[in-house]
Order: sequence, then C-alpha cells, then structure tokens
Amino acid sequence: MELYEGVEIIESYPALYIEQIDTIVISDLHLGYESIAAEGGIMLPKVQLEDAIRKMQKIVKSKESRRIIICGDVKHEFSETTYHEFREVSYFIDFLHEAFEEVLLIKGNHDTFINRVARRKGVKVCDRYSEGGFLFIHGDKDIDLNIKEKFLIMGHEHPSIVLYDSINREKVKCFLYGEYKGKNIIVMPAFSYFALGSDINTTTELLSPILRKIGVGSFKAIGLIEGESLLSFPEIDRISNLS
Repeated sequence: MELYEGVEIIESYPALYIEQIDTIVISDLHLGYESIAAEGGIMLPKVQLEDAIRKMQKIVKSKESRRIIICGDVKHEFSETTYHEFREVSYFIDFLHEAFEEVLLIKGNHDTFINRVARRKGVKVCDRYSEGGFLFIHGDKDIDLNIKEKFLIMGHEHPSIVLYDSINREKVKCFLYGEYKGKNIIVMPAFSYFALGSDINTTTELLSPILRKIGVGSFKAIGLIEGESLLSFPEIDRISNLS
C-alpha cells in the first residue's frame, strides 16, 4: 500500500520501502526487552528476536532492497548493553548483513553503547541521515522542521490506535502520516513484539517532542494486523471524537 508515490508499506508489516533510494525502513526493535523485564521480576517468553527475524524474512521475500535503515532503538536497556542484548543485536545484524548490502542505524535514546556492537559488525551509526529528499531520525529530540527534505521519517512514538466499546478494547499498531509546513511526516510503528505503542487517538501526552510541537490531529493512520491486513483510518481528531 502506497502512503505517497514511491513510499509503500510492505504488505501488512511495520516496514516501509522507498523506491527512490531503494531502501527498507523499520524502527524500534527493543531487542533484549525480555531479559530486562526478568530483572524486574516480570517473566516473559523470549520470543522477540525470533519474531523479528521471522518478520524480516517475510519482508525481504516480499520486497528486495540493497539497504535497510533502522530508525533507532534496536536495543532496549538504557544504561548499558547487557550480554543478552549484545548477543541478540549481533545475531540480528548478522541476519541483516546476509539480506542487505548496507545496514544503517539511526541512534535512538535506548541505543547507549550501540557503537561497540556496530563497529564489530560494520554497521554505520548516525544521529540523522538524509538522502534523496528523505530525512531519517529517531524522534526523541526536537529538531528545526524548516528542513530542505520533503519527507521526515521517524520512530520513537510507537503509534497505535485503540478501538473500544462498552465490552471490548482492541489496540492496533499503526503508521502515522501527515503534512506539516509542506513536509510529509511518517511515524513508524514499533517493530518490537512487546511494544504495543502509544494510543494516538486517546493520549493527551505524546512521547516525541516533535509531535508534541506540531500535533497529530490532522494526521491519518494505517493500522496493522501483522501478516494479514491493513486498516485505513481518517484524521486522528475524527477518531478521537468517536472514542
């Protein structure tokens, strides 16, 4: 499904393909989350790495590309890179190197000490990356939106739509997209199995300072039922008024 000409959602997965620069984009994997949760007494099945690789296999099979860009938070722990994170991130990057000629990581707020892994694996790490009219950032820091690029692609927010009635409540990850000052902004859903996201249509406090500044009421959303279907939603203000 195309969000804009040459910018498409790959089937119903949390990934974009940008034809002009032959690049696949994902964001917010938060590898190692289960081990950090276990340290806090919350036991979760260790499924996230396997799930990430399974999804990437489907994505690569659907859309061949020479490069992948990760818009931040490939790992989860803030303070350090744990043994489990190092192992999982290394394994995932090895998988990506087999599928792509180039792997580029935009550093997120969770990606402390990621350079140590990246250097060993030949991964380029940067705070922002621009090419062909596209600017890639994580989204945890405010930026001047008077940019030369036509497109801004970011992560961090983990957007989702929550749908509910008097009995049921369902949360759906989504792509968030809209225009601000002539720039097309796309907010990536989290690739992480466990990061269900921020409820864009009900929250009063967005995570990203960029989105807090510009607001998302006029933005639209494409919900994901991963591996099955995409759901088109109208403007967020309209959904919020129905909630």
